[in-house]
Order: sequence, then structure tokens, then C-alpha cells
Amino acid sequence: MSAGVSDRMTAAPGQAAPARPRKSTRSVAVRTAVIVVLVAAPPLIFSGYWLFVAAQVLAFGIATLGLEILYGRTGQLSLAHASFMGVGAYTGYVLSQHGYGVPAQLGAVLVVALVTGAIVAVPTLRLSGLRLALVTLAVGELFAWLLTNTTGLTGGTQGAAVAPVVIGSLDSSVPLYAYLIALVPAALATLLAVHLGRTQLGRRMLLVRDSETAARSVGVAIARTKIIAFLLSAVFAGFAGWLYSVVAGFISPADFNLFASVYLFVAVILGGAGSVVGAWLGAAYVVFMPQLFTLMGQPNLYPLIGGAILAVVALLIPDGMVGLARRLLTRAQRRRVTATEVAA
Repeated sequence: MSAGVSDRMTAAPGQAAPARPRKSTRSVAVRTAVIVVLVAAPPLIFSGYWLFVAAQVLAFGIATLGLEILYGRTGQLSLAHASFMGVGAYTGYVLSQHGYGVPAQLGAVLVVALVTGAIVAVPTLRLSGLRLALVTLAVGELFAWLLTNTTGLTGGTQGAAVAPVVIGSLDSSVPLYAYLIALVPAALATLLAVHLGRTQLGRRMLLVRDSETAARSVGVAIARTKIIAFLLSAVFAGFAGWLYSVVAGFISPADFNLFASVYLFVAVILGGAGSVVGAWLGAAYVVFMPQLFTLMGQPNLYPLIGGAILAVVALLIPDGMVGLARRLLTRAQRRRVTATEVAA
């Protein structure tokens, strides 16, 4: 029985049905203010190199949102997500080398990412869990091999310098402009991810993640849902790779290897699988933490510390930083209510 029908049935004769509860204006205003502050803070706090790093967080955040859709909402574990980023980065680079502008690059990046995602998704429909992870791992290794052995096209292990993007007066080689160029698509990707969770497709993804048997029993097309999730994830990652390449100004196979895919997976787990906010927290972690360890003169410690943190989170905080924050907030609210009742 729908909520609307239930409300009408429980309303007294001659009375209007009770209005559905809505989020308070104050709550919406607070959230909006927090978002505005977070967006405006980097240009005010950082300058030069660190503003470039903030722009890279925006690029990686888009990729993490894609993996959050695939793994966090649909339960499909992929270890080739960084490879899709590489597909976008190198597609844009090759086209820029032949004189194509931003519109042509973006169109090609989205198409190539979509096709690549379909090539991986369709043959792996019946796989899940560890088996899917192993197959995508093989795909990632194959892509890394191609990048390394096509020196004339990709620059091989030496990498390649990527020409900056110029949009009007905005030049991606300038820190502030790089941040602004990355900010718009990051905001759009976030809105799309949030909206997806409110659609029937988003709810079907959650059903597939929780139980394929239950999802099938209520008429959910399992194969189609998985393919759509994979394609969305690949498109997000492909665009993120292109954006990262024009912000960083340099790409190499090491940027899109197995370790990069693992770091993206770590970002989703640490932030909180199935959460848009968690995806952004995880992206900030995997971009900023290596920089901090490098500043301390201990860059080799990051993989060890990162692995230890992941193990602790997986064992003690399975729902990530967002889940921990929610539990702490719930406890604080309960204590406040209890204190109020005692005082009364």
C-alpha cells in the first residue's frame, strides 16, 4: 500500500490527509552552507601546488563516485577502475596531439569509456565477488601492458606531457583555474550520483547488491542492472581520467596500474560504501595522504600505513567514516534526549 493511500485511509472523514514530513528549511540551509564553505575553502586556504592537489581531489572524486555506484550500490568488485581512468586520459591525450579541441576530446572520451565498459561488463555478467575481481585484475594488467608497449602512441614508461585545457580565460595550467575547471564537472557528477539513489534504477542496484535472489523474485533485471552500473562507472572513471590528465599535465602507466585501482577501492571502503559523501572523503584521503607522507620524507610508509588503516576500518568500522559519524551523531542525539527527559 502506498504512503499516499495509507494517509488518506487513516485521515478522519472530512479532514485532509496529513502532509508528508519534509526536511526542515534550517537543515537544508545548514547543509548548503557547509557545501559552500567546503567548495570555497581550497582557493582561500591553498595556493600554487596544493591548489593543484585540490583539483586532483576533484578528479579522483569523480572516479570514486563511479566505483561507489559499481561496488557500493551494486556490489560488483572491480580492480580495473583505474584502467578506465587511463582510457579517458590517453584518449584525450592522443586526440590533443592531433589538434582536436576539448569538445572532440570529451565526446571521444565518453564514447571510448562506454565501449570499454561494455567490453568488460558483458562477458562478466555471471561473475561476482572474487571471480569478478580476478577478471578485472587481468583486464587492468592487460591495459598496463598496452600502455607500456605502445611507446609511439602513449609515450610508454616515460609518460607523456598533456597540453593544458583552455576554456575562455581559464587555463588548466594555472592552479586556481585548474580548480575551477574541475569543480563544475565534480559538482555535476555529485548531483547525478545523488539523483541516481532516488530513482528506481538506484533502488534496483541496492536490491542486486543485497540479494540477487530477492531482486530476481521481485522482477529486477539483474543483468541489465549490472551492465548499467558498469557503464556508468566506466564513464565516470573515463571522464575523471581525462580531467586528471589536463590538471596534472603529465600521465604515465604508473598512474593507472593495479595500485591505483586498489587505492580507489580503499577510498570507497574508508569513506563508506554506498555513500556519496563517503566517496568524497575517501578521494581526499587517497590524494592528500601520499602528499603528506612525502612532505614528512617518508613516502614509502604510505602503503604500509594505508594498509593498516584499511584493515582497522574493515574490521572495526565496516561502514566507513560516514557510518562512524552517523553512529556518533545518533548517540549524541540519544544522550541529549535522555538528558532532556531527566531534567523534565
